[in-house]
Amino acid sequence: MVMMSIVRLKYAHSNPLFYYSGLNPIWASNNESIRLLLEGRTSIGFVPLTHAAHNCDVLYVVPKIAIYSDGAVISARLFRGLGSGYAAVSDTSVNAMAVRRLLGIDLKVIDDPYRALRDFGAVLVIGDDALRMVDAGYPYILDVGELWRERVGLPLVYAVMAVTRNYDEKELNMVVNAIERSLKLFEEDPEPVIQYTAGKLGVSRELIRQYFSAIRYRVDDRVISGINEELRIFGINNCLRFLGNKT
Repeated sequence: MVMMSIVRLKYAHSNPLFYYSGLNPIWASNNESIRLLLEGRTSIGFVPLTHAAHNCDVLYVVPKIAIYSDGAVISARLFRGLGSGYAAVSDTSVNAMAVRRLLGIDLKVIDDPYRALRDFGAVLVIGDDALRMVDAGYPYILDVGELWRERVGLPLVYAVMAVTRNYDEKELNMVVNAIERSLKLFEEDPEPVIQYTAGKLGVSRELIRQYFSAIRYRVDDRVISGINEELRIFGINNCLRFLGNKT
C-alpha cells in the first residue's frame, strides 16, 4: 500500500478517486482542506476552486483531475424551507458564490441545515447532507449544477487538485497515478464504490448511482475554460498557475 499524505475532501464525490488508490488521505471539509495545505500538514490535496484561487501565490493546480459537474449535480441544492430569507451551510464557497452571482441573492451562513429549513425560506445544502435530503424527498427550488449549466453553459468546477510550491515531483506522480488507477477501476466497475457510499451515507444505491453519473473528474480544455469563466463570474482574480502545459 502506498502511504502518502494527501488531503481528500470528506464528501462522497471523492470516493471514486480514493477507494482503490491505496493512499492514506487526510479527510477534510472544504474549509479545512486549504488550511491543511497552508499549514504544511501535506503538500498535495483537493481544495475548492475558490480557495485555490485565493492562494495562488503559494499553490499550483494539477490540471489532470478535478471534481466538477456539467449539469445537475444532486449534491448542491437550494432546498425549500418554512421561513423567509436565504441561507447556506458554512462549508460551501463555490456553490454559494454561484447562487449569489447568478441569482443576486444574499445567503446567511448557518451550520445546521435541518434547523435552518425551519427558519429560512430556502437553504443551500451541499455534499452528503444534500444527498440525504434528496433521498428523503425534501422539496427543493433548484440544483446549482443545473442552474450553472443553463446560465453559463460550461462545467461548474467545485474542487481542484493543488500542490504547494515545495511539492516533491516523485511523490506527486505517485499520488496522481494512484488516483487515476482508482478512477479507472471505478469506471470499469462502479458498483463496489456505489455500495460502499450508499451504506456509509444511509441512502439508496440508485441515488448514488445517479450521483456518480453526474460527477466528473477528468480535466480537458473545456474544464479549463470552465475554471476561467467561473473565476471571472465570481470576481476572483485569476492568477492560477497550472503544472504542465495547460494555461
